[in-house]
Amino acid sequence: MAVVIAAASALRQASDTRRSNLLLYTLELGSRARAPEFKEAAEFVTTSLDGRDPAPGITGLPPAEREKVLLVGGFYQDLGMLVVTGVLEERIAVAIHYTGIKTVWRVLEPFIQAERRLLDERGAGGLWGAFEHLAVYVEATPYDEMRRMNDKRFSRRRFPHPQV
Repeated sequence: MAVVIAAASALRQASDTRRSNLLLYTLELGSRARAPEFKEAAEFVTTSLDGRDPAPGITGLPPAEREKVLLVGGFYQDLGMLVVTGVLEERIAVAIHYTGIKTVWRVLEPFIQAERRLLDERGAGGLWGAFEHLAVYVEATPYDEMRRMNDKRFSRRRFPHPQV
């Protein structure tokens, strides 16, 4: 009986931990994604950088532009870190930010690769690997499949029709 109670308690605790992690994510990253400066920076990244020469990398951008790229890329890196460390399920993170991850990664990838080459020359390490992890997942998962997975996972409880 004690083993059954301990197992049930452990399962409940794991479930509570998962919910609290989602709450923290929703509060912190959710508010960051809705902030006007983030929206403005994301708009800049997706509309103004596409087609520009990425050779100078991110550090070669003018300071105001670099700050916008760092804000947006840093957001997705933070989101990716929650995923790769196991705090947040990949499907949940991607379901919420699918389009943003895909759009921003496609524009920033050449800049990130150029920046990585510059960092390698100085022996300074990598850049935004967790963001890349999310981007690879998104590119490998068609949106319709993601929607079907989430429809099953997040299906709402059915309430009686108001006229019943």
